[in-house]
Amino acid sequence: MTAVAVWNHRPTAQELLDARLAAGWRPTPTATRSGDVILGYAACVWPPKVDSAQD
Repeated sequence: MTAVAVWNHRPTAQELLDARLAAGWRPTPTATRSGDVILGYAACVWPPKVDSAQD
């Protein structure tokens, strides 16, 4: 979603994310000291990775 002209209003972050997901986009995890995580608004769609060794 790089063109502003596809919207007749200012899209919300959720609308932009929904459009990207519908087009097949998937977030790329970022390597951090805590492990690979999804950063930014897309993190609200993917739950954090749970370490099953802690159970």
